[in-house]
Amino acid sequence: MKIKDVFSEVLVGYNLNNAGVKDNYSKYYKTLQKESIQYTNIISKKLIEKAFSSEIKSKFFIQERDILIFVKKPYRVGAYSGGNLEVVVPNNFIILRGIDRDKYSYIFVANYLEKFGIDKFVKDEHITGNLSIEDVKNIELPDISKEEQMKISSLLRAINDRSALYSNILENDEKIVCYALNKVVGEQND
Repeated sequence: MKIKDVFSEVLVGYNLNNAGVKDNYSKYYKTLQKESIQYTNIISKKLIEKAFSSEIKSKFFIQERDILIFVKKPYRVGAYSGGNLEVVVPNNFIILRGIDRDKYSYIFVANYLEKFGIDKFVKDEHITGNLSIEDVKNIELPDISKEEQMKISSLLRAINDRSALYSNILENDEKIVCYALNKVVGEQND
């Protein structure tokens, strides 16, 4: 089954060229970026803040069970399970929204796309650049029972959560090492 047959909406994010210049009437929102996604998780500390001088339609904000695809190489896929984030999705992402929950688990679909689906589609279709909305709509999803997807999904979520946590620990360790080395180097130069 193709993505266009599984989701009620497939849309491109908000054109950030319309974000406007900061002024007294600007409103600030967090925006998604490629680095905000690790192992299909949305990492809130890696969202960036932008000023918007015009009203943004609600369809451009992340919504529960959205799957977000970064359209440039290296492609990334994020899944948003819900919460209190008010985040604008920019136009270098495609939003998959309104999954047919009788047929597919959004965690399964996000992981399939991240690990296999996009790469397979890009290779099979000989795509060398950015993914278009039509490309994404035509990606085939595997025909697996919902029960099997749910079994796989819980395992995938646990692995992705652990991987994202480990990645954050490594990033923080690197910052600590740099700080310590800068302290030592700075003291030696005094």
